[in-house]
This record gives sequence, C-alpha cells and structure tokens, in this order.
Amino acid sequence: MRNKFDSFILLFLLILSGCSSPEIVKIADQSYFPLRVGNYLIYQIKETTISQTTCGKGGETLSNYQLKVLATDSVKNPTGGLTYTLHRYTRSDSTQAWTDLDTWTATVNNNQVVVNESNVLYVKFIFPLNNNTKWNGNLYNDLKQVDSIYTLTKLGQPFTLSSGKKFLNTFTVVQANNMDSIVYLDNRLEVYAPAVGLIYKSTVQLHWFTDPSCGLYEVKSGVVNYQSLLSYGHQ
Repeated sequence: MRNKFDSFILLFLLILSGCSSPEIVKIADQSYFPLRVGNYLIYQIKETTISQTTCGKGGETLSNYQLKVLATDSVKNPTGGLTYTLHRYTRSDSTQAWTDLDTWTATVNNNQVVVNESNVLYVKFIFPLNNNTKWNGNLYNDLKQVDSIYTLTKLGQPFTLSSGKKFLNTFTVVQANNMDSIVYLDNRLEVYAPAVGLIYKSTVQLHWFTDPSCGLYEVKSGVVNYQSLLSYGHQ
C-alpha cells in the first residue's frame, strides 16, 4: 500500500511540474514578413536631404510625412510561391488624403525574403533566422557595392519606437556600417517584428567635402531618413 501511495505522489508531482513549466513558443521565421492581400503598414517619415556647393552654406531640405504600404494583389511566381504587389502612398499628415507614390513587389519563400524596390531586387533576410548570419543583400541586382553584405543581429530582443510603442522578439538587419573619414558615411539598418514586418528603418548616407579648408565631416551631399511604424492592420 505504501509503494502505491508513493507512486501516486510521484506521478502527481510530475504532472504538477509539467503544468507549471512555461511553454516555449517557436516564432515562425516567415511571420517576420507577413504577406496577405489587404495587409497595410503606415509609417512616419522624417528625412533631411543635403546638397551644398560651398561648405557651411546651408543646402538642407527637411521633410516630414507619412507613408502607407498596402498589399494589393498576389500572383504565382516561377518558383511556385506567391509574389505580392505592394502599393505605396504618401500624405503630409493624417488629415490629408493618400497620394500614389509607386509600386514594389515582395516574395517570401523557405529560404529568403526578396523585395523589388523600384526595379532593384534586395534580399532583406534569409532563413533560418540566426544571430550574426551574413548574406549578400545585392545577390539579385547589379549594384557593385562593398557594403552589400547584410548581417542579422539582436534576434529575440525588444525594440521601442520613439512613440513609446514596444515590440518583443524583434531582430535588426545591419545593411551597412561604413565610414571613411575623408569621403563618406553609410549607415543603414532595418528592424522587424513578428506578425508585423518592418517596424523601423534608418538610412544615413553622407558625403564629406574633401577640401581641407572645410574641416572634417562637413557634409557636401547626402540623406538622413528615419522610418518609424505608426500603425498596421488589414483592410
């Protein structure tokens, strides 16, 4: 009788232990770039473009507007998967109507996410998702850039936008992190969240004046662009 009682207690403790252990949920890699006709994302864009003919003589243009990306259609592609049409719109603020900007396309398969941006194909990230994975972002285009190697970092980490909205389990793709103290600066990254997609993008590309009289890091031309998610959903 004692042995039966001990066996019952052991079984009960094992069941209790199993119930109290937190369940680890695997996030599907493809969920970081969800594609479905009707899905949309709205971003706030803050951009500064710089063009100066003489060092220290102004030449900055500031832009602040909203961008909407809407999946409007899908078609079968040669690999047997679907390629989605992403129509993009802009407006100055939420009180204005959307204006057509352009159309991109995107494809997600078992190995990678490829986005066609104005007829230039970029490999945004590859599967499986792993920290420090590197790949050629310009694999399918003719751009001959030394900074074409992308790196996935900060997988599974939270990311908070300037609006205060926080996303869990994000990852960051560093597309470029290059600086030449004499010629240029090129820093680009994108942040993705599961079930949402792209939530933040930063582009800083600057060329310095090479005239010694201008001093170091005097910007001749370039762009600083920050793209931050405002809302997303399905329509």
